[in-house]
Amino acid sequence: MDKFEIERFVARWLNAVTSGNPSEFEHLLASAVFDENSAQKTSVAAFRERAQAVQRAFSQLAGQVDELLIDGDRIAWRWTLSGTHSGPFLGEPESGKLVRLSGTNFQRLAGGVVVAHYTLVDVAGALRQIRGA
Repeated sequence: MDKFEIERFVARWLNAVTSGNPSEFEHLLASAVFDENSAQKTSVAAFRERAQAVQRAFSQLAGQVDELLIDGDRIAWRWTLSGTHSGPFLGEPESGKLVRLSGTNFQRLAGGVVVAHYTLVDVAGALRQIRGA
């Protein structure tokens, strides 16, 4: 994939998380992705469920790509999501607060889909915003 295809790919991923259309992951992921977070193969359904959990937790969800690095078949991209905390998230009940959730995805691509994935999320920052601490 060239730079422009990867930029479109990342935009599609972010849109799948924010738009309520997690079925898009079927076109973005290999059938079983090596998930570095769990150190095991993870199904497309698990990625869809993660996106749906974020969508259930936040209304008026918007996202942006803050930075994208490309190294051959490997990409790293920082992202920010923002939305109103309108459902349970990280064990916290709805707060009604505007929350910015940030993180970084590290992914390896093959054949135009993700075959390995690792996410870092600023959980502490999200909890500070939700709890008001």
